[in-house]
Amino acid sequence: MVAATACKKEEAKPAENPTQAVFAGFAKRVDGYMKLRKTLADSVGELDPTKSQAEITTRATKLANSIIAARAQAKPGDIFTPEFSALVATLIKQEYSRRPDSVRETREDQQDELPDFVPKVNTLYPTTYPLATFPATLLPLLPPLPQQLEYRVVQNYLVLRDVEANVILDVMPNAIPT
Repeated sequence: MVAATACKKEEAKPAENPTQAVFAGFAKRVDGYMKLRKTLADSVGELDPTKSQAEITTRATKLANSIIAARAQAKPGDIFTPEFSALVATLIKQEYSRRPDSVRETREDQQDELPDFVPKVNTLYPTTYPLATFPATLLPLLPPLPQQLEYRVVQNYLVLRDVEANVILDVMPNAIPT
């Protein structure tokens, strides 16, 4: 009789929301990166905003080099897994399809603002390109990030970038409709 009760309790458990499960997995991968980043940031020293711009830049370069070395085997999909990428690409496509025709018609003009390079994991975001404004309508669709990280759009890629180190942590091709 105890076994029957245990089965009923398991059946009563609500099914996990697939989106929440995928986003929770993403959060764990981001947390793993943030732990690594903290260790590396501690090794290069505390950021002192009162330092000169040259000293701040030197620290950022040291942090970037440390991150790139520590993630030498990093590849696309390490953080943006295929499951996460498929879900996010669908959410972005749905958001774009809800946009009014007038917004869609100016899409090509908006594309001119986007940097024109192919982003690669574990490289620096080229400083020769501007950091295009991230579409405000997309941000609420994506999981929140720690302040040290940000999403960026480069061509049709969604990019995950370490802000201070300026390192591209992961890329999702074909995330943004063209």
